[in-house]
Amino acid sequence: MIQEDMELRKLELYISEVLKKDIYKRRKIEYCQRCGCKSYIRYGSYKGIQRYKCKECGKTFSNTTNSIWSYSKKETKLWMKFVEFMIEKKSLRFCAENLSINLVTAFYWRHKVLHALTLDDTPNMLKGIIYIGKTIVKENFKGCRNIEEIRQSTHRRRNIWIIGAKGEEDSMFIKPIFKDFWDLKLFNEKVYTKIEKKSYIVSYGDRYLSLVAQKHNKKRLINVKDDNRIRYMILNLMNWFAVFRGVATKYLQRYLSFYILFNLDRIFSCMELIYNDLLSGNRFIRTNQIRIVENYMY
Repeated sequence: MIQEDMELRKLELYISEVLKKDIYKRRKIEYCQRCGCKSYIRYGSYKGIQRYKCKECGKTFSNTTNSIWSYSKKETKLWMKFVEFMIEKKSLRFCAENLSINLVTAFYWRHKVLHALTLDDTPNMLKGIIYIGKTIVKENFKGCRNIEEIRQSTHRRRNIWIIGAKGEEDSMFIKPIFKDFWDLKLFNEKVYTKIEKKSYIVSYGDRYLSLVAQKHNKKRLINVKDDNRIRYMILNLMNWFAVFRGVATKYLQRYLSFYILFNLDRIFSCMELIYNDLLSGNRFIRTNQIRIVENYMY
């Protein structure tokens, strides 16, 4: 006799398992997830997920080890739906209600995704016509649990300088670089070193950046089209932060990495983001480490 599954629960579980197998089957393992050694062997499978054994340390690992949702007990399709909601810029409360998860869980999931995006958002070199601009934001202590101690230790919120740059290649640099005042030494160290010598700099909205551009370009004058992503960076970022009702300064780099995705020429879907960005390499961060940000400056 065939047992009926009126609520289709077993079918849902089966679909979830098949989806999980398909996702991790595409993940490329290049080294041991425990010690980093590149010498390892296949070591069977568990629930359809390939396992490996390192020849150096002798420990086993699988295609799921150190992935963005390692150790998560939630179904894979919930994670995928959550990433889709993030792309749609839905609120944490909306995500929690529609996925039937706790609001705190939604917060940690968002930051797991943001952390994964932060790992490779910085271009190695900016080439060609380079548009560069800046905006200044005040320190934000949203969600801070010891706000009274901070208020007693400081008389004001400090200014955070965010520098944004876009080259001809489809990549963008946007980071919090220094506090309070312009610092040429830090700029040269963290930004100018990424600008190719033969490139041409177009600066927006700041006399310091204008001086950098004049010195770099020497006497060259080139007619170029404006790039509104950098030209109106102040307005664009303010609108971006407003979507999240403000961003805590200690998480600023993570949200800027997410912002970059919406300002590239590349068009991608939720599935492409998961397969190509979130599942590559070691992107795992423990829940108890998410709130620990030792230095929020780049």
